[in-house]
Amino acid sequence: MTELNKKFAVLGHPISHSLSPKIHQYFASQFGIHLDYQRIDVESKNFKKTLSDLRQEGYEGFNITLPLKNLAYEICDELSSKAQQTKSVNTISIREDKLYGDTTDGLGLVTDLITKNVSLENKKILVIGAGGASNGVMFDLISQQPQTIFLTNRTISKSHDMADYWTSLAKEKGVLLNILSSKENINFDLIINATSSSLGNGNAIFPENLKGHFWYDMMYGKQTSFLLMAEQNKAKFSDGLGMLVEQAAAAFNIWHHQKPDTKSIYQIL
Repeated sequence: MTELNKKFAVLGHPISHSLSPKIHQYFASQFGIHLDYQRIDVESKNFKKTLSDLRQEGYEGFNITLPLKNLAYEICDELSSKAQQTKSVNTISIREDKLYGDTTDGLGLVTDLITKNVSLENKKILVIGAGGASNGVMFDLISQQPQTIFLTNRTISKSHDMADYWTSLAKEKGVLLNILSSKENINFDLIINATSSSLGNGNAIFPENLKGHFWYDMMYGKQTSFLLMAEQNKAKFSDGLGMLVEQAAAAFNIWHHQKPDTKSIYQIL
C-alpha cells in the first residue's frame, strides 16, 4: 500500500539553488513513495517559528542547510550521538511531536570519497576551515582512522580549538591531530576545503605550496579557486555534489527506512 503525500522540506537561506527536492523526489520514485518536498527560505531569526508552523501543517521531516545547522542543533528536542558531538543537525525527523536531530554530512562525505576510490585509512588528510562545515564531518573522518588529520584556518586559533575539541575521539581511534605549520611541506593524500569561500563569503587564504593526491571541495555547482589550484597542481579533484547526494540518501534512509540507489541520479542532476 503506497503512502501518499508525505511532506518534507529543505530549509536554509538562500535556498533557491538547492537540488534537494529533485534528489529526494528521485529517491522516492525508486520505492513508489509520493513526496511533497519543498524548498523553504528561512532566515535564522524566523527559524524556530517556521519549524513550529510547518509541524502544524503536517510536515514529517526537514533537511537543514546553511546557515541553520547549528541553530537546528540547539532547537531539537532529541539528538543522535553524532549530532551531539558535531553540534550540527542537517536532518530533522518529527517523532511523537518531538524534533529529533541527526547529521548525515560526514557520512555523505566519506561515502562519496570511498565511491571515488579515495582511501582514508592510515592516510594524511588536511582539512581547511574550522567552522561548522568542518566540525560537521570530523566525527566520520576520524572514524575512518586516517593516520593524521592536519587542521588549518585563516584564524589559526580556531584550528587549535577544533583540535582540542576532537582530541578525545581521535585518541580513541588512534588518529593524530596536528595543526599545519606554514613551514611544513607535506604531500597529503587528501585535501578537503570546508571553508565557505566557494559561496563568495570572502576570499579564502589557502596555505602556500599545497600538495595533495586528491583535492575535495565540499561546495558544489561551480569552478572554485580551490579546484583551480588542484587543476594547476595536476591533482585529482572533485566538488561536493556527491557528498550532497550521499548525505541526502542517508537522510532518506532515516525517514523512510529505505536505502536508495545513488549511482543513476547524476545524469538527472
